[in-house]
Amino acid sequence: MSEPRLLSDAEDVGDRLRAAAEFEPGQLPRLRHLAEAWATAATARMTALAGTSFDFTLHDIEADFAPDLEADTASNSLYAVLSSSRFRHPGYVTLNNSGVEALIAALFAAEPSTSDDQPRKPTDLDRGVVKLALTTIAEAADPVFNDIAEFRLSASNLIDPSELAEQLGDPGDRFVLFRFELRVGTLTTTITFGLPSSFFAPHRRFLRELPDIVKLDRDENWSAGIKASFAQSDLRLDAVLAKKKIPLRRIAGFKVGETIELEINATSLIAVECEGRALLRARMGRSGVDYVLRIEERVDPAEEFIDDILSD
Repeated sequence: MSEPRLLSDAEDVGDRLRAAAEFEPGQLPRLRHLAEAWATAATARMTALAGTSFDFTLHDIEADFAPDLEADTASNSLYAVLSSSRFRHPGYVTLNNSGVEALIAALFAAEPSTSDDQPRKPTDLDRGVVKLALTTIAEAADPVFNDIAEFRLSASNLIDPSELAEQLGDPGDRFVLFRFELRVGTLTTTITFGLPSSFFAPHRRFLRELPDIVKLDRDENWSAGIKASFAQSDLRLDAVLAKKKIPLRRIAGFKVGETIELEINATSLIAVECEGRALLRARMGRSGVDYVLRIEERVDPAEEFIDDILSD
């Protein structure tokens, strides 16, 4: 009776080990944070290299096995091997013809070919340019993932599916797939970096924690300075005697010396506007030779809004 129990215990241990080996990026918020930082760092490096803006953002992250290199879609893709002294087996990059076209266009600040164009086989120059771009993106990951390990990621030349199959070895190995979206002109494409999940597995507890948010100390002197400076700003104040609608034909016929009747009298309230917005109502009077205003009330913005609607 003991032998079946031993077998059951062994199976249970095996299930636990397999469960422990499962890697779910969706449950690792810090991993996504690092991936977004990688995209930002890659954007900065590629922009500096190309001399123009580079639109490169994280699309999603998931864990999966090595790509099916015998599928029909694999023949339309190109690959590069990702190497690091920290990897037990290599990773890979995959991109299709539009990805090659987008990287070349981005580096040369040119418009990519349209989707209607017949895909062409990449030349040696194309492959060299794409390798430079992929290497630049891969190297941008080094400082981002330093908290895990310094892995000095590097990308190989572009290779075909059959060559990648030889490099990856065991098809049962799992990878963490970082899918990035690249936009160049009207072309949008996806470039996927697959890193071995065995590299991240020992750090799941760290990756499960949310990254610390750096709190900036509030500088009261700076805040007070801004308020004082703002208080000294000059604003335009207008006293509006009256507003009246007049037909265009009459306005066109105005002559010097002609009078315009206003629908106000000496005791009417005058609108005072600040930068075009009604602020106060006041009465006008005189002090010596100067005209002055005495503030009678503040304008309620809601009331003013309703009055404007009713007057139209």
